[in-house]
Amino acid sequence: MNNTTNGDECYNRLSSFLWQKGMLAIRQLTTIKPHVFYLETNNKEELILKKHHKQENVRQQWDFFQKLPSSNAVRFIRFPNGKKAIFGYDTWWTIAPYVSGKKLYYKNAVDRTEAVKALKHFHHDAVSINITSPLKRENMLICWYWRLLAFKKTKDLFKENGFAHLYKDIVQMTSSQLKSTTQFPWERYEEEALKNGLWTHGDVASHNFIRGKGTYLIDFDLLQSTAQIYDHIQLTQRFLPHLNWDLEKLLAYDMVKNKEVKPWLYAVFIPSDLMREWFYFISGAKREPSDVNKYMTNMEKEWQKRHVFLKNTKTMLKSI
Repeated sequence: MNNTTNGDECYNRLSSFLWQKGMLAIRQLTTIKPHVFYLETNNKEELILKKHHKQENVRQQWDFFQKLPSSNAVRFIRFPNGKKAIFGYDTWWTIAPYVSGKKLYYKNAVDRTEAVKALKHFHHDAVSINITSPLKRENMLICWYWRLLAFKKTKDLFKENGFAHLYKDIVQMTSSQLKSTTQFPWERYEEEALKNGLWTHGDVASHNFIRGKGTYLIDFDLLQSTAQIYDHIQLTQRFLPHLNWDLEKLLAYDMVKNKEVKPWLYAVFIPSDLMREWFYFISGAKREPSDVNKYMTNMEKEWQKRHVFLKNTKTMLKSI
């Protein structure tokens, strides 16, 4: 479904579908993303309509939400006819309440603090929740290994722009840090989390936090019963560029328990975030050769800061 306005054929088809399958009568529909829509019903109820390609993903989220106590998670609600989800146009559709507010921006110190508080709130509530056949996703560190292999395929781009040394350093550090993290029992962490019904959000990007009357978490497509430290690792990597890679500022957020500090920081050392952003850049719109060179120049500056952070952090870890 593309962006629609009242009277468009596409709008009318979707409106008719929602009424026939879910008895949902709408009077306004706006596209937020290709798979996410804002809508207002005839009763002036504001909702978020979302498309899902996998039924099992919808099933897991519903099972989880039904057992989750009062929380800051924005969860699905049933369609007016009682259905949890409806199927059409080769996809599954769900609805959730629309939360008025603004997404967080990690460059803002207040927003970073809000993100940590909101994530801890969610983690506190997302315990002792056991559902039938929870989805098993790839271990985060294994995903990062596959990301490294994909990164290696872009070697020529670095060579063509005179940054072969940067490419080599990134690959060497990533390989070394991936190996270093194997000293920690990640499988045991995951098994204990699954046994105790602990859950992670899975995608703590700033746009998945909405700050209104409170700070809420949205978009649980990557929801998983696993070690909650994984959410903190991902959040830390998103924070650090905005903290100028300052270790003291990072530790002030008090994200993890004392016993988790070492595995947390060793995993943070792995530059998976750098590779993620690199893939996002090269898969974007058509670029001029100068754009690539400029991007790599900025990447190299950040890389130098990351080296200093790594050195300072490893020195600190020796004392604990």
